[in-house]
Amino acid sequence: MSRRIIRRCFSTASVFDRSVKIAHRRRAALAHKDGSYDYLRDEISRRLVDRLNDISSTKKFPVAVDLGSFSGHVRKNIEQTVVHKDIRTLHQLEMCEEMLKRDEGQYHPDGVEITYNIWEDETKLPYESDSVDVVFSSMALHWINDLPGVCKEVHRVLKPDGVFLGALLGGETLQELRSCFALAEQEREGGVRSHLSPFVRDSEVGGLIQGAGFNLPTADSDLLTIKYPDMFTLIEHLRGMGETNGTLIRQYYTKLDTFLAAAANYEELYVDEDGLLEATFHVIYFIGWKPHESQQKPKERGSESTRLRSTLEELADTPFNPEKFGQS
Repeated sequence: MSRRIIRRCFSTASVFDRSVKIAHRRRAALAHKDGSYDYLRDEISRRLVDRLNDISSTKKFPVAVDLGSFSGHVRKNIEQTVVHKDIRTLHQLEMCEEMLKRDEGQYHPDGVEITYNIWEDETKLPYESDSVDVVFSSMALHWINDLPGVCKEVHRVLKPDGVFLGALLGGETLQELRSCFALAEQEREGGVRSHLSPFVRDSEVGGLIQGAGFNLPTADSDLLTIKYPDMFTLIEHLRGMGETNGTLIRQYYTKLDTFLAAAANYEELYVDEDGLLEATFHVIYFIGWKPHESQQKPKERGSESTRLRSTLEELADTPFNPEKFGQS
């Protein structure tokens, strides 16, 4: 895959077919109303919400938005956070109406107003400027074409000192599946086609958040390994999650012998001692704060009284004593 496509984090070019992604979610919502394929989204949403609990106990967030809510995974994991952070309103925003309302009326924390809103235009958020205390986005941003634009919209709707908490899939996601298809196609068709969507890199996320105007950006990541009996079950689960390929340049048909060869490659290269196939999900978490006068600020250039050059020269002139090395 080209460097130009992978580094889409800073691009506004259209990579995904929004209508196809809505169709994927509609199919998943209608076919799996029992939530049997929600396990990954539920776990990532739980970890994301926990990060809000790590923020100072005195900081409160009365108005929250779940950006790309799917069937309400943040809502299902927010009960304890509601108490600690005084969340009184949770606005859910989702592009697919069937997915948004699949579990409507369920898992409502006491004392919290829950709204269900259709995200009609991904470049615009239907909220007033400076009106929201915290924006969550769990497992949604990796399907957005204009990531910089969406982050700037989040910045607009947040109040000063509001926080943006996100989780999205990163570049090592499904690396096993990607490599198995590449090997199979190279061997049988003499080239490699796109089967999986492009993802952002860990190193790009901080710049993305800072470029949208946020202060104190931080990012970290998890590599989650989930095991499946075979490649066909993995693909079935991806369909159930609504996470199959939605790029504009996606391949509509894969030859049967190529598909079977990819499955054989998977069983040969990525099987554990129990005969299960491993699939990696690379999850990038990030946080950014809308600027406020109370936040920490770097000191102005030249404000320190000691020059770095003088310190380095002093260290260079001091003889090294091995006996004192490591002592405080």
